[in-house]
Amino acid sequence: MPTRSKKRPEIVRQFAAKLKELRASRGMTQADLAQKADIAPTYVSELENADSTPGLDLIGRLAGALGVDPAELLPAKGADPLPALKEQARKLVEKLMTSGDRETFLKLNPLLALLAEERSRRG
Repeated sequence: MPTRSKKRPEIVRQFAAKLKELRASRGMTQADLAQKADIAPTYVSELENADSTPGLDLIGRLAGALGVDPAELLPAKGADPLPALKEQARKLVEKLMTSGDRETFLKLNPLLALLAEERSRRG
C-alpha cells in the first residue's frame, strides 16, 4: 500500500503531473488509460499521485496509450511549458467547438470571460 507521507523526489512528482495532464488533455479517464496501458486503474491513480514510480517499460506503454513519445512523459529541465499549454488549450477548444452542447458553453463562457478579464488587468 502506498504511503502519501513519504516525500517523493521532484522528478517523480513532475512525472505524475505530466501523466495526469496528458491523460486529461485527451479526455481520458484513469480507467481508459489503464485499459490501454494494460494496468490496473488504481495503479494509474498511484502514478498520478506520485505514490508509485514506473519502470521504463511501463513509461513506454503509457506513452503508447496516450499517443505520445515516451520522452514527453519525462520532465525537461528549463523547458518553457507555455507553447505546450497553448497547444493543449487549442486542441481542447477545437474539440469543444465541434462537440460542445449548450450546457458546455453555459459553463465555459463565464470562465473564459473571467480569464480574459484577469489577463487584461495584468497587462
